[in-house]
Amino acid sequence: MIAQPAPPAPGSKRGFPYSRVVLLAGSTVLVLSALTYLVIRSSHPPAPTRYLTAAVHQGALSETDSATGEVVPANTLTVSVPANATLTHLNVHLGQSVAAGSVLATFSDPTLASQVAAQQATVLGDESQVSELSSPAYAAAQQASITEAQDNLNQAENQLAADRALGTVRASVSGTVTQILPTGTTVISGQTVAMVANTPITAPFSGTIGSVNAHSGQDVTAGTPLVGLSSAALNAKIFGDASQVANFQAQLNKVSLQDSPSQLATALVQAKAELQRDQQTLTQEQQALSGLVVTAPFPGQIVALNSSPTPSGKLLTLDSASLMVSVPVPETQVHAIHVGQPVTITLPALPGHPDQGTVQSLAPVGVYANGVSNFPVNVSLSNSGGILYGMTAQVSIVVQTVKNAWLVPLAAIKTHGSHYFVDILSGNSTTTITRVPVQVLLENATTAAVGSHRLAPADRVITATLTSPSGKLHLKTRGRAVHKGVGRKKGGKATS
Repeated sequence: MIAQPAPPAPGSKRGFPYSRVVLLAGSTVLVLSALTYLVIRSSHPPAPTRYLTAAVHQGALSETDSATGEVVPANTLTVSVPANATLTHLNVHLGQSVAAGSVLATFSDPTLASQVAAQQATVLGDESQVSELSSPAYAAAQQASITEAQDNLNQAENQLAADRALGTVRASVSGTVTQILPTGTTVISGQTVAMVANTPITAPFSGTIGSVNAHSGQDVTAGTPLVGLSSAALNAKIFGDASQVANFQAQLNKVSLQDSPSQLATALVQAKAELQRDQQTLTQEQQALSGLVVTAPFPGQIVALNSSPTPSGKLLTLDSASLMVSVPVPETQVHAIHVGQPVTITLPALPGHPDQGTVQSLAPVGVYANGVSNFPVNVSLSNSGGILYGMTAQVSIVVQTVKNAWLVPLAAIKTHGSHYFVDILSGNSTTTITRVPVQVLLENATTAAVGSHRLAPADRVITATLTSPSGKLHLKTRGRAVHKGVGRKKGGKATS
């Protein structure tokens, strides 16, 4: 008896392995597809490698340093009430624009006006003194005074000598002295005092023999003093003559000291120095007096005003219409900045309207903060139209320029350790790649200035590699940026 299979349980179905069939069929299709791809792939060689290149050329590359600053007036004038002065006229109002030379305010000071008048009189006196001392007539008059004093002295000395000579009795002839009166003898006028060659020698006036200058038996010549005769009247006259000589000598000494050419020159120098000092004082006082009328030294706008100032208090502030931007420059870049250097200025409040400026001044002392020293640099604006005080401005200053360098795209620069090189592509159907070492002199976001004696203008450097493994082109950049260091925003521009 053959056993029959048990009938299926009620509600159940007979199973069939469909999932295994589907999996097996899918695997077979994949394997066949892969084999088909490999056969087709092996029958078509891969596309050749292609490159993007750029020409090498000579030119200049500049590096710029950018900094942000505030727009401020190029000049500011603050007017205060002068000491001891009062405000008489105020000619401006807050916010008013004024031209150069406009009168802003007027003050009064009566005391200062009187001082100026008195000093003017002093200067006029000094000028008269200098004019007199410089006059040839004055010098001639001074010399005449000296000559006159000298003449008076000579006359007095001659008179003294003549009066002294009256008391000396001299021989009227030559011969032998046979008689002479002794000292102390009182004689009268005409009395014989000595005999020479039998000729009587008489007294010219009455008096007393004070001295005997010869003796009996002595041979003398005419004019030889024999005796000295004195009298009270003669002595008084000689004393008067001597006093007059002394007076005239003192007068001569005085005028010689005061009126000599050297003394005149010294007096002139002193008078000129005094005139100069008094003129300087007058100038200062006149400037103070003119300062009582305050004018605008430059065109601008009244930005502060106190219509009722206190004595010596601030009255107004005038900001110039010409503007400038003050920006900080780091100590590592300040050596590259110089007065007169052109700059580019952009203002966020006025987009699309760049302005040109010029470096006006560099602060001699830096400001240290957060481990860095920055030096304020003032830059003037060429066109301040529409720009307001206090606006933010960005200034770009060229801090470094390399000239006559090889300029290549930054993507062409490759590195190997600390060395830089570029790949030069040459050839037509068969390409040849030559590696050339270079020295990076300067670079910006897109271009590098390099130095190399092996580059030429006809060379083309590789900047990227093009491959097509699946029929579609893929860009593969081989170069990389060589920026060294970080800092404030920098940029650059290249010119051929």
